[in-house]
Amino acid sequence: MVNMANERYHGPLITDGVSLAYIKLFPWITLFISSVSLWGTTFIDKLGVFRVIFLCCVSVSVVSIVWSFSQRLFFRFQSFTYVLIALITFIFVLDFNFIGLLMCVGNGGLYSVISAIYNTVMCLLFLVFCGIYAWYYLPKNQGKVWKINQWETYGAKSKGKKEQWRTNFGIAFGAVLIVPSLLTGYIENVFGVFLGLLFTATLPAVIVDAVYAVIYIRKYPEEKEQV
Repeated sequence: MVNMANERYHGPLITDGVSLAYIKLFPWITLFISSVSLWGTTFIDKLGVFRVIFLCCVSVSVVSIVWSFSQRLFFRFQSFTYVLIALITFIFVLDFNFIGLLMCVGNGGLYSVISAIYNTVMCLLFLVFCGIYAWYYLPKNQGKVWKINQWETYGAKSKGKKEQWRTNFGIAFGAVLIVPSLLTGYIENVFGVFLGLLFTATLPAVIVDAVYAVIYIRKYPEEKEQV
């Protein structure tokens, strides 16, 4: 069981700080989604840009999975493990943005004007939200309590942290898999944009927290998670 000697600060949108345990699950999900995307790009990506991107995503996912098999290793080198978690979360952003892009432009529009606009907007949005979440980690802001961090805000006091995370992830992942099959035409285009906006605006919170975890355990090595 993993525990922190003292619970470290975490910013908004997450009910608890990023845990090393993420490395055991997240890479499997990104490996599946990125592999499907990589396979799909062999048919629709004429220039090969997206193919290279997802080849890198698959490679990072595989490295993370191999790393996760040695619990003693990834607990010993926690900084590197948190960096992998940040990269895996970024791959999540790429995966879901690609799904949203396809819903907007279709298989033949990867290099269209709309695609360029979509990718530019999502890239800028990602940078903006990384900056916003990083602001919450400044020393002057860490003493504040944000209601958005508290699970009780949503009327679920009885749920444990693991159950909270599983519920949130299950709803989000289920929606991504089921809802697109029900959409057609302009509604599908709108949902594609919404999907990109949703994950681009929220997942940077996890990335920033993982980066902060690296800084935190380097500054306070005695606060490392323990096996």
